[in-house]
Amino acid sequence: MQRPGIAEPPMVHAAHVGPTDTERRSTGRKSRQNPIKYIAVALAAVLVLLAGLTVWYQASHGGRVYQGVKVLNTDVSGLSRDEARASITSATVGYPPDSIRVAGDGRDWTFSPADIGLAADVDRTVDTALAVGRTGNFVADLGSQVRTLFGGARVTPSLQYDPARLEAIVARIAADVDRPAVDSRLEKGEDGVVRVTPSSVGSLLDREALRSALAAAIAGVPIAEVSARMVEDAPEVTEAALQATHDHALLLTEQSVVLKSGETAWAVEPANLRGMLTLDQSSGSPVAALDGEQIAAFLGPIAEEVYVAPVDASVTVGRGEVTMGEEADGSELDVPAAVAAIQKAATAAVPEERAVTLPMKAISPAVHNDQVRPVFDKANSLVTEGMRLYFRDDGYILRGTSVTGFIDVAPAQGGPGPLQIVVDEDVLANRVAGVAGYINRPTQDSRFRMVNGAPTKVAEARDGLKVDVAKSVERAVAAIEGYAGGDRLQVELDTIVTPPTIVDADLSNIQTPHMLAYGQTSYATSSANRAHNVELGTSKINGELIPPGGIFSTSEAVGDLTLAAGYKMGFAIVGNGQGGLTTVPAEAGGICQVSTTLFHAVFRGGLEIVERNWHSYWISTYGQAPTGLRGLDATIAPPYKDFRFKNNTGNWILVKATWGKPNIRFELWGTNPGWSVQISDPVITNIVKTSQAEVVEYSSELPASSGKVRVEYAQDGFTSSIHRVVADASGNVIDDWSANSRYQPARNRFLIGTGR
Repeated sequence: MQRPGIAEPPMVHAAHVGPTDTERRSTGRKSRQNPIKYIAVALAAVLVLLAGLTVWYQASHGGRVYQGVKVLNTDVSGLSRDEARASITSATVGYPPDSIRVAGDGRDWTFSPADIGLAADVDRTVDTALAVGRTGNFVADLGSQVRTLFGGARVTPSLQYDPARLEAIVARIAADVDRPAVDSRLEKGEDGVVRVTPSSVGSLLDREALRSALAAAIAGVPIAEVSARMVEDAPEVTEAALQATHDHALLLTEQSVVLKSGETAWAVEPANLRGMLTLDQSSGSPVAALDGEQIAAFLGPIAEEVYVAPVDASVTVGRGEVTMGEEADGSELDVPAAVAAIQKAATAAVPEERAVTLPMKAISPAVHNDQVRPVFDKANSLVTEGMRLYFRDDGYILRGTSVTGFIDVAPAQGGPGPLQIVVDEDVLANRVAGVAGYINRPTQDSRFRMVNGAPTKVAEARDGLKVDVAKSVERAVAAIEGYAGGDRLQVELDTIVTPPTIVDADLSNIQTPHMLAYGQTSYATSSANRAHNVELGTSKINGELIPPGGIFSTSEAVGDLTLAAGYKMGFAIVGNGQGGLTTVPAEAGGICQVSTTLFHAVFRGGLEIVERNWHSYWISTYGQAPTGLRGLDATIAPPYKDFRFKNNTGNWILVKATWGKPNIRFELWGTNPGWSVQISDPVITNIVKTSQAEVVEYSSELPASSGKVRVEYAQDGFTSSIHRVVADASGNVIDDWSANSRYQPARNRFLIGTGR
């Protein structure tokens, strides 16, 4: 808490009354008339009396104001300290009444006592009142007490003020009159040009003098007017002090700086340089300089233009080949060095010296030739020498595009080098599956046929082979990882061997007395080539003998579906490469009517179905009476699709076939097992309507002379399910199976031949 300012204590004025001249003359006469001894006695008596009165008077005013003392017009005689404080507090309300006036610099200001916190200091005033007649000097105090008693004494109140408010008044006046000196400065105009601003002399309020004058004025009442005095304020920085820096700023900015890199040049124009100029005037010596960060920002686009990226050594797997890219250093602008060079060039006065060849620094590639060459050698050998997939004596070599399809090069994850060969296992699995198609074969039991009316063994049994694609891919990947290049990579396929069930049989007691079931379809509308294929395929199955437990394969029975095997060109449904289907000329076209008709007989006979595939489109003739149903068909496409069934009757089965337009017919003969076969009507769902519009396509497989040939009939797409339940003679269900099919819609499609 700030201690209030205290004005000097006022003087105490006391009016006293003494004996008159007449009294003094009368006393003199008596002293001459009485004897001396009486005078002495009288004086002694008076002195005793006065001493007693003094003691009594002082004792009666112990701690109280002596009689006759007033503060302003308030009598405080005989009051204790607390009583005097209360009385003086009341008496000094609104004291002092005067305003405080300050004049100077052609202006004046008036403040109330409250503005400065000016008021009576009650405690000091009480102390002053109590001090009357109490100096500690007995004679002086006695005289003062007598004078005050008879003549009175007036006490002027002591004053106090708030120094903080006084300071605020000084600050307010200073704010009104201060005119600080103006320093000369360097300033950049809107055009960026540096100019020197003029300086000027100012004047400031003499704050200390005003403080002292105010303190003196408020020490007494009435309060005197106070004068505010001004002092000159000289500028610290003049135009002359800035001239050298001004000239240097112009040198930095008023001529271009030319940057060069090879055959390309860029100019840092004066407008650019002015934007880069900074003026530091925080110290006594101002400094003009080009800002490094702004220069670096200007260089940003140039740095991008001159940047030459380093080239990492690389290995690229292309279509059928592997190439190696050589490493090459790059270069980039050395920005800090370029900034320093520009700052230096800007200080030159001669244009030839204001040119800078941009400093560049080399960038090394992250990947070097020696780091990737082992990967290149390995990948290149794998593509050129190839990878041999083999089983026993059968081997198939993959190289060129067959290999580049499933290998690539990628950053190594914690490996010895930056790159490694990676394998697309899905593509490799397709490659392995393609090779597996040449190795895979179903287990073949010995085959038997009726030859000239006698049961005859026509084919020896052989093991079934099936390549385990997943395990073979694992082997191939491991082999590739361990391959060092050079010789051809050898990978043995993981193959499962299944021995045949029937190797031989006793043919002497074969009996097939009963017709178990038959299937019949019409090929009346077939072309000559298709009819030939249907009849040839049917004839190859005619006479087949299937032993108990034997599995019959339609694909094996009809043989190779090639022209060399005696078949002719027909039509087949294939993918069009765009996710759809189309019908195109194909060897042995129409053979699926043979498998479908045989399927009718097997399905109705209740035999166990091992493998059955439906067509992509529904062919309506397969659903006609006497044995057809909508959705009852079977397609074959060796080696991927087959129709196979098992003889689960417990006795031999003979397949008899007849052909000749309009129908082919398959009959199954054997010993009646006593089964009942229940077949549901087809359940048709998910119908997809087709368009009846014609679709015309061109094929070089057909001769131009063939004209416009219909190869499909418009058919809706749909899903079909035909449920079959087979029960033995006791009613026990021995087979519960459904022929489920899903057909896409077919169009009215025609082919026009363009071949010879």
